[in-house]
Amino acid sequence: MMHILVTLLLVAFHAIPSTWAVTCTGCVDLDELSFQQTVERFPYSIVKFDIAYPYGEKHEAFTAFSKSAHKATKDLLIATVGVKDYGELENKALGDRYKVDDKNFPSIFLFKGNADEYVQLPSHLDVTVDNLKAFVGANTPLYIGRDGCIKEFNEVLKNYANLPDAEQLTLIKELQTKQEQLTNPEQQQNAKAYLIYMRKINELGYDFLEEETKRLLRLKAGKVTEAKKEELLRKLNILEVFRVHKVTKTEQEKEEL
Repeated sequence: MMHILVTLLLVAFHAIPSTWAVTCTGCVDLDELSFQQTVERFPYSIVKFDIAYPYGEKHEAFTAFSKSAHKATKDLLIATVGVKDYGELENKALGDRYKVDDKNFPSIFLFKGNADEYVQLPSHLDVTVDNLKAFVGANTPLYIGRDGCIKEFNEVLKNYANLPDAEQLTLIKELQTKQEQLTNPEQQQNAKAYLIYMRKINELGYDFLEEETKRLLRLKAGKVTEAKKEELLRKLNILEVFRVHKVTKTEQEKEEL
């Protein structure tokens, strides 16, 4: 009886990782045979070396990054390599090739169209969505912004809150034209949010940003669907574009304008 119990416990122990494992949406699973050919078909590839059945916050962050990256670009492969230190030691040789520390998973690499040309995410950086986006942005020409954000809009809206009313109105007209030229329905919807916030800040001042942020956070903390939470998060991300380090435009200046 004791022998059977021990056997069952061992089976259960080895089954735990696969039970807890979280699917990486949008990720391609690579192995020793497919790795080099696949990586070299893309201008850029970000690859996470991890245990065979990954789970936890770091894996969830990589999955969330994958979803964002797929919306932003077609030039980046997002992939995973599961390394086993037991049984047939699957992909261990591939891990050894890149000096992956199997005691400190995950290890994340960015390849530039070549299996021998890569940079590794620094070990002192936490694996978070924002750090992964910054890592790709710093080492490639690709832009993967916060969900909902549009690069061209972000660039022209720096310090928008401190601009004179006349300049704000000019920007509203310019971005209205750009919004009408967008062909992606999701980007069109996000652009509408930008324009709404631009008009509100122009009419009500910077206080609107603070009040609207609080309102959206309250809604997000309530009982809402996942789809609604994602929508609220996109709006919060867009609002952050308008935040400034210091408000220099006074109410008196606004009234004079």
